[in-house]
Amino acid sequence: MAGDKSDYSRLAGQILPQSYSVGFVVLSYVVSYIGALTTLELLHLRTSHRGAYNWYLLVGSSISMGGIGIWCMHYVANRAIILPDASSTNGQISYSPGYTTLSFFVPIAVLFAAFSMLGTSETISKVRTGISGTLAGLAICGMHYLGQAGISNYNCSYRVPHVVGAAIIAVLASITALAVFFALRAAWTHSWWKRATCAIVLAGAVSGMHWTAALGTQYRFRSGTAVPHLNLTAKQTVTMVIVFAIVACALLLGLALLTQHRRAEQANRAQQVVLACAIFDVQGRLMVSPDGLVPSQKITRAYLEQSFNDVFCASHPVFLWIYRTSRNWNSVVDLVPGMKKHIRSLTAAKSSRQESQSSLHSYDPTSYSHGIAEDSAAVFRELFCISASALAAQIDEPLENIGVLYDEILSTGVTKPNTKDVETGLSAPGTSFGRGQLLFVVRQANTAEAADLQASGYRFAEVQNVIDIMARSMQVERGELKTHIANMKSTATDERILEPGIHVTCFAIRACVNGGFDVLVQKEAKGLLPAVQLPISELDQVGLNTIQALDGMSVATCLATLRNSPTISDGPAHAFITQFYDALLTLSDQISDPFFQDAKLVSKPISAPCRGPGPQSPPGHARLIAFRAIVPIQSRKPMDQLEYSPLGLFNVRQRVYKNALDHNVFARATHREFSGILFSNDTRSSTRDSTRPRERVSAYLERWRLPGANPGAEKNNSASNQQPSLGGILVSQSVVVDVTDANADAEMEMHTFGTVGQAMKEEGDAVTFVNELFAACMPAD
Repeated sequence: MAGDKSDYSRLAGQILPQSYSVGFVVLSYVVSYIGALTTLELLHLRTSHRGAYNWYLLVGSSISMGGIGIWCMHYVANRAIILPDASSTNGQISYSPGYTTLSFFVPIAVLFAAFSMLGTSETISKVRTGISGTLAGLAICGMHYLGQAGISNYNCSYRVPHVVGAAIIAVLASITALAVFFALRAAWTHSWWKRATCAIVLAGAVSGMHWTAALGTQYRFRSGTAVPHLNLTAKQTVTMVIVFAIVACALLLGLALLTQHRRAEQANRAQQVVLACAIFDVQGRLMVSPDGLVPSQKITRAYLEQSFNDVFCASHPVFLWIYRTSRNWNSVVDLVPGMKKHIRSLTAAKSSRQESQSSLHSYDPTSYSHGIAEDSAAVFRELFCISASALAAQIDEPLENIGVLYDEILSTGVTKPNTKDVETGLSAPGTSFGRGQLLFVVRQANTAEAADLQASGYRFAEVQNVIDIMARSMQVERGELKTHIANMKSTATDERILEPGIHVTCFAIRACVNGGFDVLVQKEAKGLLPAVQLPISELDQVGLNTIQALDGMSVATCLATLRNSPTISDGPAHAFITQFYDALLTLSDQISDPFFQDAKLVSKPISAPCRGPGPQSPPGHARLIAFRAIVPIQSRKPMDQLEYSPLGLFNVRQRVYKNALDHNVFARATHREFSGILFSNDTRSSTRDSTRPRERVSAYLERWRLPGANPGAEKNNSASNQQPSLGGILVSQSVVVDVTDANADAEMEMHTFGTVGQAMKEEGDAVTFVNELFAACMPAD
């Protein structure tokens, strides 16, 4: 009967028996699975309904599911149908080009609508999932019967039960696959094998629907059917499918390699000094990548310690500098290009000897044993600013909006030390402990900002859902990281400051083993001393006289004196004595440590920054009635609401409140120090116009001049005019860079950043109440 037209004419109108090729049946499912897996991988990366990045993912997922998972699967599966003499030209199923083309685009359009309706929210909507799954199931059914309608040499008839059953299978399986996938995604338990399992179910929806419908389909041969225009042989069908599958597999391979690269990069960064970004939305959720990681940038391989005691920590002068900088990014935003150029020049000098290409961050101050090592602290500050700028570009935000530096440094590359298994008695090997350091900048994003960040490819997740992922990638102990993130959230959402009025407080310092001092502060507000506010707004003469009468007395003595005072029940001082007595009792309960009873009263009320009259106002001035104490170094009694913080960091906190005038002072000092780097090329390129660089430096400095400041006051930078030292916390270092006297062939030298001590004080900074109280603690009792 092969090739005999009379034989085919006798078959016209008859229902032909059919059988199936097992190879094509298996191939059809494999094709559907590849399309489904590619679709879920792309949907997994979506973070918002906005942004070109997310629209590309949406279109790609619709094409991979509609074009590969459904369309290719259908035609491969139909190629598995064997009809009498199907090897001949007229016996093989052939298709109309118009219907075939239409059947490709219709499911893509329907799936586009279905996946759009799913959204990217971190919460599961049963209604949206149900509607989207239903649309996906209908897309599968619609494509199948639209493709069947395009068969040009057979008339197809369908059994109703099979049609209904096929639709039910497609819809229910699609809803199940999408619901499980997005439930796992919302809970951040979406390991690759779980997504692969969901893809099995989704591919099952396509294959299950197709073969259920195929079993209820009958084929009647059309008499006089011409050879169709679109008639693919088995070889051509397999070739077409292979091309589509290779494209999808290449995409999957690319995504897998990208994920592996990110993991390797995170593991490598755990051994380096890294700057990361912790952004919280108004609901307290943390911004992460689709992989559950926070954005980060390498600063350098390691901080170069110049002595045994030069440990990079929260009390280190370099940390205090970058802490102040993060509260005033405007002071360095114009300097970053010059810093990049300077680092590139250092890198090029090194690379020229090694015949390698220079780049930012390839320069590492730890690789030099002499020479540049003396400027390592200055170079580290430059690298920090460059990394912060790169981090801002990574999340598509200006540097000014990157956030403020978190006040602690996390040790990364940390694992538990060797432990012994109770059952086996064997020791489990440990790895390196704390080889890297992680710094965080933190901030809170409002609703509009959070939407923009999601459009850029980030998600906001509940911390408990991503804490394990972050701990593994950063190589940080889970509990420690969770505590730090909770503290970061508090830092990002609230700037705690004293309220205007009169406060009774305790300034208690404790010596550190490695040098310097810690100060007792509030756990929830590390910029505030333990304090109790009096119900008065001003301290009148009666109050001043009472405080002066108690000068130098301990808390215990003051309480006894106030309790036995004859004016406690009568007289003009009655109200103040009662208020002061009650405040001391409250403060004693708050501190709950015996040392406080021996703390001595400072008779002079001290001015401290407090909340200003308006949101854009600089800080006002509150009055402190302070008790001073030096706590024994061995004192380690835990307190519920209080803890010890580095004294230098506490002092810097008093200078970085919003709209504080100290920001301008710090900005001028920063520009004065780094202007030599920023304008060094001007002096090298032109020696004829020696006034231009100085004029440009002056213009930068003028930008940060305080109202009413004396311009000539900054010219005298000799050592004889430095601030006096009080217990090692009032320190100052002047850095002078004269760009007009630089030799055209000489290297510009940036002076060593050698500031030492416990408080970070730039030239021109006003003395804070911390300096006054520290000085009061130094005289012997």
